[in-house]
Amino acid sequence: MRKLRYLMKRALFKLSPRMAERLNIDFPLHAANRRFLEDSVFGYINNMAGEASGQIKALFVGIDKHNWHYPRLLNAEFHSLDIEARKAVYGQPGRHWTGSATRMAGYYGGNVFDVVVANGLLGFGIDEALGCRQLLENCEAVLKPGGLLVLGYNDRPDRVPYPVLPMALGLFDAQNKVSDHIFLQAVLYDLRENVV
Repeated sequence: MRKLRYLMKRALFKLSPRMAERLNIDFPLHAANRRFLEDSVFGYINNMAGEASGQIKALFVGIDKHNWHYPRLLNAEFHSLDIEARKAVYGQPGRHWTGSATRMAGYYGGNVFDVVVANGLLGFGIDEALGCRQLLENCEAVLKPGGLLVLGYNDRPDRVPYPVLPMALGLFDAQNKVSDHIFLQAVLYDLRENVV
């Protein structure tokens, strides 16, 4: 029965993603790390949005059927980026870009987003230290001063055989801890005027 229900949800999504969205159809991954992201981290972002003077803009890097429902969980103008053109169907109309996370600043420009969520990219497409550095530099470029970077990855040497945290802390100045997970908050500097 569960398989049949899943197949019906997939068929509805293929027929009309927007209708599936209106009916709150989703395909969540039932894993502890996803629950942490969807509850604790998104709760933090939603609190951030509640304290902001206007609507905040969030960029989610990497989108598929397991996270296409995230715009419904966040109180933010949701944008997405994925390297695979076939995944554009999971993005919000007019707010999805197909391209590489290591070149996102070229697509969006600088100081655009209040939040960037890059979850599950390291070790699953961005496999070398150079790609990680390019990802982090592009995240820094597209984030507004004081913006939040949420960088989720498996801290295992077989997946990520390079030191991510020291590299990230070289670009981002503050580190916050939520539960037993760490996320980075960017405090960006303007070289012309010292601190923004």
